[in-house]
Amino acid sequence: MWLVGAGYWGSKLLASLKKFGVEAQVIDIRNGQTIDDITDTAPVMLATPLWQHHEQTCKLLQRGHDVYVEKPMAETYNEIVSIGSHVRPGQLLMIGHIFAHHPQMAEITQLIAKGAIGDLVHISSRRLNWGIYQTRTDPLLSLGTHDISIIIELTGDVPQVQNAEAWNYSTNVQPDRVWFSGTVNDAVTFDVDVSWHWPVRTRQTVIMGTQGQITWDQDANTITVAKNIIKDRRAILDTDPITIAYTHDLTPLEAELQHWVDCVVSRQEPSTGLKAAKQVAQVIDQVNELL
Repeated sequence: MWLVGAGYWGSKLLASLKKFGVEAQVIDIRNGQTIDDITDTAPVMLATPLWQHHEQTCKLLQRGHDVYVEKPMAETYNEIVSIGSHVRPGQLLMIGHIFAHHPQMAEITQLIAKGAIGDLVHISSRRLNWGIYQTRTDPLLSLGTHDISIIIELTGDVPQVQNAEAWNYSTNVQPDRVWFSGTVNDAVTFDVDVSWHWPVRTRQTVIMGTQGQITWDQDANTITVAKNIIKDRRAILDTDPITIAYTHDLTPLEAELQHWVDCVVSRQEPSTGLKAAKQVAQVIDQVNELL
């Protein structure tokens, strides 16, 4: 296994791989190394800057590598289509949509399937905090990719964006905050709010149903299920909220990487492959068109 990129996220990937006994040879682009320094056709994991993903992934696929790409796979839908044109039969391509592999995602989808909150009507996702200012990308690509993938996992379809706004609270060349909303399947509405310039850290998804809500606090590692009814023209709790706190053998990142390693060994198609990358990119393109 090769790991290209040994920066902030690359170091996390390397540490997680080591936890379950997978050794990766590192190509450190900060020291002038490139993918041309890879000496065989073993699987490659890319943790390089977003704007390099398209060119690097295409070259690696052409050279016969299985490739894992940290999210997002590329800057636009057309770039991902271009990447897909280089995938050969039997070759593996995976996108790092960490929340699709999060153990609590499975719990939430089961709760919805069992009718715990009735019919799904709205999803609201927030990813806000102080963060690193970027000049070549923005909160939509850096953060919003997570929330879009969550909505797709919960609904099984691609959201249609109807409204979008962006704000700058600083002198940064990129927006500090991006908000957008729309519908999925003409039945479920959604809104997403992402920022790296916000005083209150929030990593939360609220899933509204006709009979209750699920609140997923990704920082606290909890899922809260609340039933509600309307009485005397007020929405009130029908039962006390149930909060489930989770501890897992693997972190979400480790679970994602375990899936990647398992796919490499079994030659099974990753659950977050080209299709998942295209779906998220379609939404990002819609937002950018409105902005």
